[in-house]
Formats: sequence, structure tokens, C-alpha cells
Amino acid sequence: MLKFLFCIFFTLSLFGASVADKIQDKQDTLKSAKKLETQLNKKIEELASDIIKGESSVKETAKQIEELSKQVTELESKAQSANSELNELSAQNEGLVKNQKDMEKKLIRIISEDFAYDLIAPNEYEESEESIIANEVLDKLNSVMKDEFKKLAKDYESTLNLIKTKSDKIGIIKSDLREFKLKALKLKGLQNKQKDNLESLKQDKEIYSKKLADIQNQQDELRKTLEQLQILAKKQSQKTESKTESSATQNSKGDIKQFGSSYQTSNVKKYTGEKTIAPLDDFIVKQKFGDYVDPIYNIKIFNESVVLRSKQGDAKVKSVLPGTVVFAKDTAVLDKVVIVENSGGIHTIYAHLDKIAPTIKVGSKVKQGYVIGRVKQDLTFEVTQKSYHIDPLELISLK
Repeated sequence: MLKFLFCIFFTLSLFGASVADKIQDKQDTLKSAKKLETQLNKKIEELASDIIKGESSVKETAKQIEELSKQVTELESKAQSANSELNELSAQNEGLVKNQKDMEKKLIRIISEDFAYDLIAPNEYEESEESIIANEVLDKLNSVMKDEFKKLAKDYESTLNLIKTKSDKIGIIKSDLREFKLKALKLKGLQNKQKDNLESLKQDKEIYSKKLADIQNQQDELRKTLEQLQILAKKQSQKTESKTESSATQNSKGDIKQFGSSYQTSNVKKYTGEKTIAPLDDFIVKQKFGDYVDPIYNIKIFNESVVLRSKQGDAKVKSVLPGTVVFAKDTAVLDKVVIVENSGGIHTIYAHLDKIAPTIKVGSKVKQGYVIGRVKQDLTFEVTQKSYHIDPLELISLK
């Protein structure tokens, strides 16, 4: 019965440990996923800053590892000879301690014998020929014992000093060995830290590269849509475009390179009209309009739109100007997109919508402030006027 109960208890213990391990694994996975989500949601500038800091940290840690490795190698060499010397000194000390105890016994014996001779040779002892001879013999023995006592006392003191010297040396060696072990542990910790840094840096660079590619793909897709709607003029001829791309490719390392064919600063004009409402009630600017020089790959990007991050989930997206809907569609790259034609040759583009209002169709008339859809987090907002791009932040009020 007891054996049966023990088996049940043992099985439950294993099961409990297994469940605990699974829970820990789940928590670690969730933690990693949360970190990845945080990095994905960062602005491209913030992510670039993280990468630069990460690269700096990797270099600094590598420098520390190199320096510490040298120290550990030196200490390791010393530790090997120190261990050998430590064993030898410990053995010598054992012998010295044994000698010390033997000397203590001899000293006690000499003192006791000297005292005994004093007892058998009193001053009032009757003088005779025999007594005179006995006294001379006792004096001689006493002198011999005194000499032996002095020698033993001197040897004893030397032994004590030698024991102290060797004990101090043993203490120093043990301290050096402790330092070696601590530095070896520190080195191991730095190597693990370096491994984590490199993994994190690799992940950040992958996310960053994807973000750069996404920006380009989205701009190309939106430009293509605007060209099809004849809102923007078509790009220059293939010949001119190829020449530009070739020029960008031939830039020497360290030069700022243009990223993608959508880099066209000549198609930008300043907005001089009145300000209007923003498409979101409460937001921050995640990505600004215009030039962005990527500090990681030294690539120059021209952002034709802004990205506004809503501070509320499922936020209403409002038309910033009255106008007519000329495009309302779910796309492969830009998610749901609504384009409104406004007066004065202006077109306002709302991309990455999560929902388009059911009343919004091509041809629908919308007033300023009319809800055209909803967004969970990031809204891509672009403005054009007669084939020119306008900085959307010049058009809307930021409060």
C-alpha cells in the first residue's frame, strides 16, 4: 500500500514539475512575443536608435571580453602553478606544525629536568669531594640543557616565523585563485550578454529592413493607385529612371543613397491655404513627411505621407475636407484605402484603415469631419495637389 502511495506521489511530483516547466516556457514565449511586438510598433527612427545603441553595446562588450580574456588567461597560468605551490606549502606547513609540537614537548622536558636538578643540588648541601664532583656534573648538565634550550627556543621561533610566512603566501595564492574564478565567471556572463545582444541586434535589423521595404512597397502601391486615378502624373520614362537608379547604385560606400524610385523631391510644393481639422482626434506623429536619412544603411528615403498613431483603439477617421470619394477599396499592401477629391485640385488619401464606413462608396459626397472609417492604431495620411505632394502636417491643425 505504501509502495503504491509512493508511486502516486512520485508521478504527481513529475507531473507538477512538467506543468511548471510548460508554464515557464509559455511565460518566456509571451515575454519574447511582447518584446517583438514592442519593437515592431516603434517608429523607424526609434528602431534605428536601438540598433545604433545595440551595435555600440556589442563593440563595448567585445572589448571587455577581450580584456578580461587576457586577464583570465594570465590568472589561469598563475593558478596552475599556484595550485601546485599551494599543495607543497600546505605539506611543508604540516611538517612545520609537527616540528613545532615536538619542540614544545622538548622545551617542557628541559624545563622540568632543569627544575629537578635544582631540587637535588641545594646550596646548603654538605661539601665533600663527592659533592663537589656532583655539583660540577650538575653544572655541566645544566649548561648543556641551557644551550639546548636556547637552540630549541631559537628553532621554535624560526619555525613559527616560517609557518606565518608560508601561511601568508597560502592566503595570497588562495586570494589569486578566488580572483581567477570570479573573473572567469564574469567572462562567462559577458559572453552570454554578448550572445543576447547579437541576437537582439539581428532581430532589430530584420525588423528594420522589413520596415524600410514596407515603406517602399506602400509608397509604390499608393503611387500606382494615384497614377491610375490620374491624380499624379506618371513617372519619367524608363530610360531616365534607369539612369537615376544606376547613379544611385554607383555611389561609393559612405555616400547617401536614394532608396527606391519614389524619391522625387521636385514633385513637392508648400501648402499656403487655411488649416483644417486632423483626421484623428487624439494622436502622435509616428512618421513625418519628407527626407529621412537612414543611419543604419545610409539610405535616403523620401516619405510622401505621414503616419499618425492614434492614442485610442478603434479610432474614428474623419474626412479633413469636404469632397467626393473617388476610391474606396481593400488593397493587398495598404489594407483599406479611401481617397477623397477636394476642391482646389487637392486629394486626401487615408490608408491602412481597418474599417471603411458602410456609407462610403465611390461617388459619395462627404462633409468636413464625416467619419469615413476606423483605425486600430496607425493611419497613413497623404495629400496631393495637382500632381504635387504636400506635407499633410501643413494642411491639418495639430492643436
